[in-house]
Amino acid sequence: MKLYLVDQGNLKEINKLIFSSGDVYLLDDEKTIYVWIGNKCSVDEKTAGAAQARTLDQQRGGAAKIITVDQGQESREFMKVINPLGAMKIVEKNYAKTLLIDVTTGDFAGFTEWKNILYRVSSEEFEDINAMKMIQIPFKKESLDSEDCFVADLGTKVYIWQGKTSSVKERVKAGQWARAIDADRAGLQQETIFEEGDDVEFMAALGRGVDYKESDAVQLKAESILEGEDEDDRIAKAIQPELKSEVRDVSPEEVKADILEVKASGAAPGIPGRTDSTILTIDKVEGRRKCPECGTDDPHMIHESVDKSNIILDYPRIYGKKYLCGQCGIQWREK
Repeated sequence: MKLYLVDQGNLKEINKLIFSSGDVYLLDDEKTIYVWIGNKCSVDEKTAGAAQARTLDQQRGGAAKIITVDQGQESREFMKVINPLGAMKIVEKNYAKTLLIDVTTGDFAGFTEWKNILYRVSSEEFEDINAMKMIQIPFKKESLDSEDCFVADLGTKVYIWQGKTSSVKERVKAGQWARAIDADRAGLQQETIFEEGDDVEFMAALGRGVDYKESDAVQLKAESILEGEDEDDRIAKAIQPELKSEVRDVSPEEVKADILEVKASGAAPGIPGRTDSTILTIDKVEGRRKCPECGTDDPHMIHESVDKSNIILDYPRIYGKKYLCGQCGIQWREK
C-alpha cells in the first residue's frame, strides 16, 4: 500500500498519514485507488489528482477501482484500509509542510517554525475503535468538549485531555496516537494526561497560543546569558546554612500515624487496585445513597468527587469516586 501527495501535478510518495485540507492525496492498495480531496484544495489540484489516479490505473491495465473521498465524508471502508498505516491526521494546509519534514537533529527538524496543534479524537461516525481519526481544530479552550478526547501536539510535549463523558475507546485511541507522535520524532517527548477539571497546565498551554515553543531547550536559550556575579552574590554564597535537628522519643502509635500519613500522601499516582486506607470504605447499596455516619440521604448534602487515591485502571487512567457528607463531614467510598 502506498500513499501519495499530488504536488504541482506530480505524485510524491509520503510515509506519514498527514492530510492537508488544501491538497489531494492518492491511497493505492493495488485493487483500489482512493482519491482523498481536501475541502480547501483548488480545482486544478482536484483535476491533477483525478488524472494521476487514471494514470496509475492504466499502468496496471485498468484493473483498479477508483473511488473519490471528500474530506469529512471518509467511509468505513476507507478508514479500515488506512488504519494499518497509523493515525489519520487532518490539518490545515500551512501545518502539513512542517509535519512532513524528516526527523534529523535538535528537538526535531522544523521545530523552530513549529505551530502548536490541537486535535479532536473523532469517533462519532464510526463504532470501530480502529476506524477513527484526528481532526485539527482551533487551538483554544472553547474547542474543548466534555464528550470527547483531545490531543495537543506541542512539538516536544504531547498533552491528552479527557472529557468527563468521553468514551473508553476515545481515551485508549488518544493515548495510542500520543505515543505514535512521541515515537515519530527525535529527542524526548513527554506525554501527559489531563482530566477535565484537573487540567490547569493544559489550559495554560492553550492560553499561550500556537506559537509558544514547549521546549526546555528553546525556553532556556533566552535565559542562558546571566548577569555577572556582584557583591551581594558573593556575600550570599559565603553564608553557611543553619541546620537544626530535634531528637525525641516517639510512641508506637505516633510511628503508625506517620506511616499512614506517608501512604496517604503517596497514593496520588497510585497503583491499580490499591486504595487509601484512611478513607472509610463501605459496600455499595441499591437505591438512594445514604451517609454511613448520620444516615442522611439528601442528595444536596452528599458531594461526589474523583478519588485519585483509588485507580481502577492504569491506562487509560480511570479513577474511582468518593463522597463527602455536608451534614456530618464524614468521607467515604463504595466498593
